[in-house]
Amino acid sequence: MKKILLIVSSTIVLANSILAQDAADKKYRFGLRVAPTPTWLRSDESKFISKSGTKFGLGFGLQVEFRINSTASFVTGVGGDFLGGKQNYNYDQGYVLSKDGEYVDSKTIDFTKSAEEIKVEALKNGNKFYELKSRSIKATYITIPILLKLMTKDIGGFKYFGIFGGNIGIQSKFKATDEITELTANLTGTTTVYNSGTNSLKIDEMRPSGDLIPFNIGLNAGLGAEYNLSGSTSVFFSINYMRGFINNYQKTSDIMVDKMKDNINNSNNIGNAEVPIRSKQSAFSDGIQVNIGILF
Repeated sequence: MKKILLIVSSTIVLANSILAQDAADKKYRFGLRVAPTPTWLRSDESKFISKSGTKFGLGFGLQVEFRINSTASFVTGVGGDFLGGKQNYNYDQGYVLSKDGEYVDSKTIDFTKSAEEIKVEALKNGNKFYELKSRSIKATYITIPILLKLMTKDIGGFKYFGIFGGNIGIQSKFKATDEITELTANLTGTTTVYNSGTNSLKIDEMRPSGDLIPFNIGLNAGLGAEYNLSGSTSVFFSINYMRGFINNYQKTSDIMVDKMKDNINNSNNIGNAEVPIRSKQSAFSDGIQVNIGILF
């Protein structure tokens, strides 16, 4: 009887040891995460564009960890991230909308004509001229993280970690809400002059397709903790800082021009008429990501 109890006891101890070792030495883990993410847009053209607000975004995805040693793991996966922000435009940037409410390529407008000729051409085509005051964007990315995770040993049931690396994002959706003021043609004496309207309006669901860069690369770094539930199953929490390296737009717009109103009115003075400068664009996605998830 004593021998049987000894064998059973030894077997239980050995089984527990093997299971514990399996959990500790597991070469890879899978998990799921959700990530509330306040985001904003950063500009390196502060003379022309300024930050005007933060958007509340969200992320989610599948996470995979490959163990390198007892403290380091390679982390990747795939997910979706909803980013955005708002910017003010400070240089009287403007654009043209067609009668269908779509952006018109600025290169198709001959700004060397007189304001009267521009008005006649606009009426003929159903185009209208606007100054852009602000733009709020919402962008969706399919994201692949490439991260190194360094983790402590168990401390009171918790393991603490730092994570560092980057995200590769492919844009799947982009929408803009523009706050604009229409430029109206008025007759001053015998000369047509364009003036800014007094009322702003917002237009939704805009997509400046030709100006967009369809991918993003950025920094992803943060701190967090895991709590073991059982075996290799743990819940985790982290706060990560994300900083975009890729401009959301091409550097120079095909849609917007600087000082739209001045360019149209200067065309009345034929000697001063010039092809207007197309607007510089700068919108880098930054954010704070709060990750909550489970690993198996």
